[in-house]
Amino acid sequence: MKLTFLLPALLAIGAVSGSALGAQNERENDKSFKRDHEKRVEYKRDERRHEKKQRIEHKKEKREDRKQEKRKLAKYKQEKREQYRYNQRKYNYLTSHHNSVAYRQNRFINHLPRSSASIRFNGISFTFNDGLYYRKAKRGYHVVKPPRGLRINTLPRNYRHFKHHNTTYYTYQNVYYIADNNGYTVVDEPKIVVNQAIKVGNTKNYDLGQTYDTLPISAEAVTINEQQYFKYQDIYFLPQVSGDEVKYLAINLG
Repeated sequence: MKLTFLLPALLAIGAVSGSALGAQNERENDKSFKRDHEKRVEYKRDERRHEKKQRIEHKKEKREDRKQEKRKLAKYKQEKREQYRYNQRKYNYLTSHHNSVAYRQNRFINHLPRSSASIRFNGISFTFNDGLYYRKAKRGYHVVKPPRGLRINTLPRNYRHFKHHNTTYYTYQNVYYIADNNGYTVVDEPKIVVNQAIKVGNTKNYDLGQTYDTLPISAEAVTINEQQYFKYQDIYFLPQVSGDEVKYLAINLG
């Protein structure tokens, strides 16, 4: 009889103990889950930060690579431009040096070139064609020098120009012109004196009397007395051909 009464009590005590143990285990499992969850969250956060940092670094590297490529391209284009300018100067000088045509007075021709124009000056008739002037002879035409003051409307092809004493001169076939009232008037050849080599104070890095392999980038081609020069500030560079090479002698023109 006593065991019969004790059995329900023991079962109740076991049930209470089991529920308490279950609750404790559940709390422990919940704490462990929270800790693992926080670790996972922190790990993902660190992973995202690391990936973001890598993306930023990658973008910086790509920007720097693009800048370097642009600098290389700009440098390459500048070198190509300088080489092209140098080749053009060399070609222009070589062609003008070897293929120049002198103005030969009294040269006789039987027939006038096509598209010739008649000009009358001080009672004298001239025929003009592409920079050359002709006068009628007994059996043809002679090439002559035009007189000072004769005026034309347009310059001949392949003319050159230079500035001397604040006056711009245009020249072709050793005939000199100045602009005058929408036309061009024949003038005397300007007197240009070549000075001895002296140091030009306001021009740096170039000494007169010295020879250079290359020209300054901003040098301007000019022709004086049928001679090709390249002008840079107060210095004139005189091309000198040696075989296939062209060098430049720095001089000063008064």
